[in-house]
Amino acid sequence: MKRNAFAALFLALIMIMSCAMAAEYTFDPANPYTGVMKGEFNNVAITVEADTGLATYYLPDGLQPWANAAIILTPDGVTAEAFADSEIGEQWKAVAEANMMAVAFLAPVDGSWNLDGQGADDGAIVNQLYFTMRSKSVKLDAPFSMDKTHTALVGYGEGGAAALLFGAEYATDFANITAVDAPAVPADVLAAIGEQVVIPFPADGMQGIAEMNVIAKTVPTPVWMINSATENVLDYFVAAGKAAPAEANEYAETVYAAENKAVRIWVSAEGGKTAETIWNAFAGQNKRFMGLADGGRVEFVVDKTAGFTFHEEEIGGEPRRWITYVPSSYDGSKAVPVVMSIHGYTASAASMVEESRWHEIAEKEGFIVIYPQGHVRDLPLMGNVPCAMWLGGAFTMLAGELDPMTDANFLNAVLDKTEAAYNVDKSRIYCTGHSNGSMMTFTMAATNASRFAAVAPIGAFSTLELTDAALLPVWAMCGEFDSAATPALVEANATVTMLQSWNAHNGVNETTVAASEQLGGQFKTMTFCDDNGVPMVKFTNVLRTAHIYMPEQPQTIWYEFFSKYTRSEDDALCYEGNPVTAGAYTADSSWYAPAPAEEAK
Repeated sequence: MKRNAFAALFLALIMIMSCAMAAEYTFDPANPYTGVMKGEFNNVAITVEADTGLATYYLPDGLQPWANAAIILTPDGVTAEAFADSEIGEQWKAVAEANMMAVAFLAPVDGSWNLDGQGADDGAIVNQLYFTMRSKSVKLDAPFSMDKTHTALVGYGEGGAAALLFGAEYATDFANITAVDAPAVPADVLAAIGEQVVIPFPADGMQGIAEMNVIAKTVPTPVWMINSATENVLDYFVAAGKAAPAEANEYAETVYAAENKAVRIWVSAEGGKTAETIWNAFAGQNKRFMGLADGGRVEFVVDKTAGFTFHEEEIGGEPRRWITYVPSSYDGSKAVPVVMSIHGYTASAASMVEESRWHEIAEKEGFIVIYPQGHVRDLPLMGNVPCAMWLGGAFTMLAGELDPMTDANFLNAVLDKTEAAYNVDKSRIYCTGHSNGSMMTFTMAATNASRFAAVAPIGAFSTLELTDAALLPVWAMCGEFDSAATPALVEANATVTMLQSWNAHNGVNETTVAASEQLGGQFKTMTFCDDNGVPMVKFTNVLRTAHIYMPEQPQTIWYEFFSKYTRSEDDALCYEGNPVTAGAYTADSSWYAPAPAEEAK
């Protein structure tokens, strides 16, 4: 395996991250998916400049990778620890147990929530708590693997007003907001916050803020106000969501709904809603992903019942998991294609269901989707608590005493099991993945190209030694503001090196590279064809996005790429039913920029 620039940088970073590890945890290899931190953690310090807030975490025993979370803001004069032990706090702990989610209680810095903009910046503390919870770093008091797309913000009393105000200020952090018994929010402060620019990609760092210019008052947010003052805030969130009056329901007398039905504004005149009701009816029903919509897209969670099968069994001496989606049209009478969709580092198979929505295309087009779960490994060099990951690409160097092909062998075993259980069209098997899952896609492609008709790695690139000589179409993508890959095409960088490697393998003619656009110009694509005009390598810069895998990518990949390629019985590649003949590689430098002068010396 070749060590490219990305791999060298990756190893340097994890060596730095390995220093100053603080948290103590217990990892059981026999039960790798069970969280290593559990119980109640008090006085967790959340600091922004001179201000420090104190939080209490509750992490149930058995917490799974990529857990949902709720941040609960206390009333004035009530500490996080005291509220966690109150009747309402115990309700939320019960919700955490029932749903295997994390709960964090947060009190105001000075005992009272600063709603008028004078004094401690409580909003910044709330924002920092979100970032701290999703960090996973062992340097923290209570690190765990949190789903950054599903964090609900809930407040009680003055904490309810704080949730509305700071939820508006940091709108892209939260899947939704619930305020219970909240007093009025100052109109002038809310108006000022509404004009501020928000972080466009809170799950991917601070980049793109100026370029995206996402204004807070334009970010749609689901909101439920229970026995709370609605002046100022109701109009604000209705306008942000472009919502219109809708029918009342069993929980709310006043309801507004946006064109996107997941963006709901509810007002309930009476209080008394339990934590279980708040979570099950509202707070647990939304996710906020990065996506094409500025400020992220809000979606309902996927109902993973009909069509989904959850598997766990020992493979290669390890307990392994995966999810299979089978379309309702499948009856076994006809061989159907298979798409394997691989999640990224620290994430989960379930999160890949949510983010990619491959199952929606599969239901329409009649193919099977496999969502494999990365094994949770205790890798101190990463600087995180044990997290789900793949031994693929640069991460293969973390294998230690493990066989570097452990995860590739697992994925091949899952494909074997799927072929044995269903009538699979073996000529139409495809693989795609995001981030560390993209690295794993590259590893599968490099070592077993003849098993796949095409692959689509998204958001992290690897240049590997190809041990399978079969031709294999590749469509790589990354976001304009991606933190793990660059769309810049500059001589000798990781993106160009990766593309040159696949261009050479697939025998393309780089002098005939063609530019195109998809999705109204948001996808900027470069296509490399062989001498017969067959597209063999594609690369897309997805404008106005960051490090993400989103439904628009599977839609484009399936209809414009995967569906066009098959393999014959002798593993020969076919494009639109016609055999593809291996050609000679013609290199050209006109499609990328020269290296900067200082690097070229």
